[in-house]
Amino acid sequence: MARTVKLSITVAAAVWMIVLPAGLSFANHESSAQPPLWTPMDEVESMATMDVPGGMVTVPAGEFIMGSDPRKDPAAGPQEQPLHRVTLDAFEIDRYEVSNVEYLRFVLSTGASWPQFWRAKPFPDKMATHPVINVSWQEADAYCRWAGKRLPTEAEWEKAARGSDGRMFPWGDEPAGWIKSNIAHPGSKRGAKYPPLANINRYDKGVSPYGVYQLAGNVSEWVSDWFDPDYYRKGINENPKGPAVGELKVFRGGSWNEDPEVARSAGRNGGEPTRRSYLTGFRCAKSAQLQSAGTVLTTEVVAPSQSAPHHP
Repeated sequence: MARTVKLSITVAAAVWMIVLPAGLSFANHESSAQPPLWTPMDEVESMATMDVPGGMVTVPAGEFIMGSDPRKDPAAGPQEQPLHRVTLDAFEIDRYEVSNVEYLRFVLSTGASWPQFWRAKPFPDKMATHPVINVSWQEADAYCRWAGKRLPTEAEWEKAARGSDGRMFPWGDEPAGWIKSNIAHPGSKRGAKYPPLANINRYDKGVSPYGVYQLAGNVSEWVSDWFDPDYYRKGINENPKGPAVGELKVFRGGSWNEDPEVARSAGRNGGEPTRRSYLTGFRCAKSAQLQSAGTVLTTEVVAPSQSAPHHP
């Protein structure tokens, strides 16, 4: 007889059939009312062994252009100003957003909460390589620590997205298009039973200068920093890590349901660390491994099993 596992999942019926104008956000879903659903444990464990794209890329040490100049970018918000130069140590960042399968391994290993959109299967096979969504900053941080990594700083995320030349989007300065990113467009409407996410390895033409996927659109991404709209004016230009304390955490990159202006590499917003959204996921990073001579070692991450933490 197959073992079973009880999945505690909040299902908000109103959001499973949606038609949203571009730019409209889903409400946060924080309810603890969780109907019991059941699925065979061996089926869940089998899903956790599915192959999904992975690996990290190394972003070299050096200077890059961070922020926005409203004289050149009409969409620049005050929280993105001023345009300034920042120097970072070398670091590694996930090539792709964290997928449902990868997060399932974490849940099975640690007993962490199941994301609220997961149903009894917990998700269809075709969504295995979609980015995990509806996870809080705290849950994203816990996953990265379990994986032997951390959330990227805001500066690391922006450098990984735009390179050293200050481009507006990961692929350059030209407007976003359907073949480069999973974002909405002004006046468009998107309808689905499930948020229309793309596989984490889609959009080869939209990768960043370092080969990182989907740093514009698909899902916005949590980073490690506390959000301060005036932080750039403090003049911290070497390995900035954000304020020591705060109320909101930064998320970056825009989502499938937001206009291109929101998905610009310099765009920045903040949300409560407990906030969960159908628009938000994450990826992880870590400081680059250095040899004594100063050569950066790249690391390809091997997918962890669902039964034990992975420590690269």
